[in-house]
Amino acid sequence: MSIQLETERLLLRPFEPEDFESVAAMMAEQAVADFLTLDKKPQSRAASWRSFTSMLGHWRIRGFGFFSVFEKSSGAWVGRVGPWQPEDWPSVECGWAITPAHWGKGYAPEAAIATINWIFAEKPALTRIISLIDPTNANSQAVARKIGEAKTRETFRIETLTVNIWAAGRSGWLARFGR
Repeated sequence: MSIQLETERLLLRPFEPEDFESVAAMMAEQAVADFLTLDKKPQSRAASWRSFTSMLGHWRIRGFGFFSVFEKSSGAWVGRVGPWQPEDWPSVECGWAITPAHWGKGYAPEAAIATINWIFAEKPALTRIISLIDPTNANSQAVARKIGEAKTRETFRIETLTVNIWAAGRSGWLARFGR
C-alpha cells in the first residue's frame, strides 16, 4: 500500500509482511501481553502469526488498519497504532501498542493523532473514534486522555475480558486536533 503518514518524529505505513518479526518480538514481551492478550501471557510465534495475518487481512477487507510506526531518526520499528474494527466491534477503534523500549517518549499519542486524522478524512460518516482499554491499564488511559478521548459508561466484552470504552466525537476531536 502506498499510504504513508508522517509526524514530527515518526513515519507510519500500513503493515507489511516484513513487519512480522518486530510484531512477534513485541507480543512476546510480558509488559505488552499484560494488556494485549486475553490470557495476559506473551504470545507464541504461532499465535503472533495468526494475529498478524488477521491484521494484514483487515486492511484488505476494511481498507484501513494498524500502521507500523517507525522512528524517523533511527528507522527503528516502535510499534503499531491505528484504526481497527474486527467483526462485532462496537465502532472503529484507535488502538496502540508500543514496544517497551520506546515507552515514555510520547509516540503512542503522536501516532494516534495522525491515524485518527487519517481515518476521519477517509470515513466522513464516522461520528466518533473509540479505544478499548483494560481498566487496569493506566498508561493507555493516559494516552487516551492526551488524544482527546474520555471514558464513557460503556464497556465491551472480548471473550473473557471486559474493557472500558473511551471515545471522542468527531466534531470536537477535529476542532482540537484536526489538520
